[in-house]
Amino acid sequence: MHELKIAQNIIAIAADELAQRQISTAVRVIHFKAGQMHAIIPETLLFNFDTIKSEIPQFAHAVLSIEIIPLRIKCRQCQNISELDEPVFECRHCHGTDLKIINGQEMFVDNIEMEDE
Repeated sequence: MHELKIAQNIIAIAADELAQRQISTAVRVIHFKAGQMHAIIPETLLFNFDTIKSEIPQFAHAVLSIEIIPLRIKCRQCQNISELDEPVFECRHCHGTDLKIINGQEMFVDNIEMEDE
């Protein structure tokens, strides 16, 4: 159920950014990106976001756009780069297990779209 905490953090990050820039316009869309390693369930995150946003007028009609970043690895043995679809940390090319994660661990608010005034 870590999606609730993530939803709270998304709104807190967006609210802090808007406050720093002294923007009071209603939020239209928050674009959020998370790596596959975080095992986020988008439907659960959206549900929690929709529940929390209703408490804050500036976010009341906001939509959360979620992009899951695939898990990409580089094998240190054969230098092959590939995406992992399953939680099996093994190179598809040489079956080595000495891997470097290139993408898939990040989590951030990418941008915020505001309503036109």
